Amino acid sequence: MNQIIDNIRKRRSIRKYKDKAVPRKIIEEIIEAGRYAPSSHNSQPWRFVVVTNRKKIRELSDYIKRWFRARLKLGRIAAIFSSPLKEGIEKIKKRTYTEQDLFFYDAPLLVLICSKKGTFHIKDCSCASQNMFLVAKSLDIGSCWIGFADLVLSKSRRILTELGIPRDHELMATLIFGYAEKFPKQAFPRKEEAAIIKWIK
Repeated sequence: MNQIIDNIRKRRSIRKYKDKAVPRKIIEEIIEAGRYAPSSHNSQPWRFVVVTNRKKIRELSDYIKRWFRARLKLGRIAAIFSSPLKEGIEKIKKRTYTEQDLFFYDAPLLVLICSKKGTFHIKDCSCASQNMFLVAKSLDIGSCWIGFADLVLSKSRRILTELGIPRDHELMATLIFGYAEKFPKQAFPRKEEAAIIKWIK
C-alpha cells in the first residue's frame, strides 16, 4: 500500500504518552511538514510556537482546567458545546479535580499554530496541521489536536502574549506530540461511502 495512504488510515489521536522527549531533529521535520502545506495564493499565513518546556505545558493545561472548573460552577459548560461533544465533557467533569494532566495528557511537545486573520487562514492552518500529523505518524510520533485548548487559550490575551503570539494573530490550532504509551490499532468505524459521497457524472 502507498505509504501516505497507510499513514492516513493508521493515524490515531493519542491521549497517553511516554515520559520521553521528542528529539529536536524530529520536531524540526514535523514543523517542516507544516511549512510545506498548501495555502491560498501561497500566503503561508501560519506561525508556529513550539513548547518543549514541561513546566510550561503543565501550566497551560492547569489554566485550562481552572477555566473549566469556573464554568462548571456557573453552569455554563453545556451551552458551549454541540451535542456530539457533550458526552466527552461529562467524562472530563469526573476528573477535573484530580492531579491528572487533563488536556495535554503529559505530552512532551506542544505546538501552537497562529495566523493573521484572512479569507482562508483557517483552511490554510488546518492543512498545515494535517501535514504535521501525517509526518509525525511516519516518524512513530503520536499526536492529537486539542480543540478545547484552542477555545480557552484564545480567550486569554495574557497567555497569548506570554507565548509570543502577536495581537494581530489568532490561535488556530493547539497540537500535542510525543511517543505513544499505546498506539491503538483499531480505527473507529467510518461512515458508509453511500452516506457521505455524491457522484455527479
